[in-house]
Amino acid sequence: MKKLLAIALLFATSAAAATLTQAERDKAIAHLNQTRAAFLASIQGLTPEQWSFKPAPDVWSVGEVAEHITVSEASILELVTAKILSMPVNAELAEKTKGNDDTILAKVPDRTEKAKTAPFLEPKARWTQAALPPEFTARREKTIDFIRTTQDDLRAHVLPHAVFKAMDAYQWVLLISAHTERHIAQIDEVKANASYPKASGGAVISRTLTREEREKAVRHLNQTRAAFLASIKGLTPEQWSFKPAPDVWSVAEVAEHITVSEGLILGLVQKILASPVDPKQVDEAAGKDDQILKVIPDRSEKFKAPEMLVPKARWTQAELPAQFEGSRAKTMEFIETTPADLRSHTLAHPVMKTIDAYQWILLLSAHSQRHTAQIEEVKANPNFPKS
Repeated sequence: MKKLLAIALLFATSAAAATLTQAERDKAIAHLNQTRAAFLASIQGLTPEQWSFKPAPDVWSVGEVAEHITVSEASILELVTAKILSMPVNAELAEKTKGNDDTILAKVPDRTEKAKTAPFLEPKARWTQAALPPEFTARREKTIDFIRTTQDDLRAHVLPHAVFKAMDAYQWVLLISAHTERHIAQIDEVKANASYPKASGGAVISRTLTREEREKAVRHLNQTRAAFLASIKGLTPEQWSFKPAPDVWSVAEVAEHITVSEGLILGLVQKILASPVDPKQVDEAAGKDDQILKVIPDRSEKFKAPEMLVPKARWTQAELPAQFEGSRAKTMEFIETTPADLRSHTLAHPVMKTIDAYQWILLLSAHSQRHTAQIEEVKANPNFPKS
């Protein structure tokens, strides 16, 4: 009996001391890497005047926001390791934290409501402009190393947050990353101020995409992905290959064109980012986002596809959806994580003229929408085979 009790206690202890799952580690590290890249990109290449510019006496400069991000990084991690993990386990409180991970990642970056920071997190000119990036990088690497290697049960230890109430130690680490994202948006607000100093020599100010720009592109990419896949789902081989006329593409040919274009346009964007910055062309591209999303899907005017995008039976009907999904996933990952300045690099398009690299991604999605409509035209043909 004593032996059975000892075994039971052993299993109870093991269950209580669960470590993070690999999925939880991967999720946190991916977000921490993403916000690290975005933050460093947002402060790269600034002049001293841009670094220290204050839109108003009571509004932080880029330098001050960057300092706040850097100070907060180590302070919150120390709160996790030195305080939260030493607190007694409270199963009732831990239960209240469940399901809050994505809420924290979504709501913390939202700047519609402002909050006053704690005095010890206020900027006090702790580092020079040159010294701050490596200081932040070292602190962020420590955070990532902690989440990668810790064997502590971060889910069992809870500390209330002023906004989110009960939060476990893992969620406090997610908050570090979301907090960085929140203040990157604040940096972009400073840069958008009408009085923000221009770069010397008329150069374009380097910046990463805003959260709103990423969300807009991702939302449209998701919509057109779903619409395209729905348009080709459940077709018979006869429907797949039906051609309304010898010189009109079948559903299969349109689907292949969409899929080939996906990978090629994303590759083109990578090349665009290697091109020199031309401030005049950047100005020409400004304001075209919604125009692209409206004009490209409009099929009132037809165009001949370049030879490299012409369908050549590259995939079977069974293979194509997975091929498209793989290419679209790469596009989504790129727009969600890239720290590159997509707004400062441009390339002319035959219809839209000068557009920037971000707009080429929007065009990629709008192109899918255009040809999904073409698929529906084929299916609406009176001779389209019945299922």
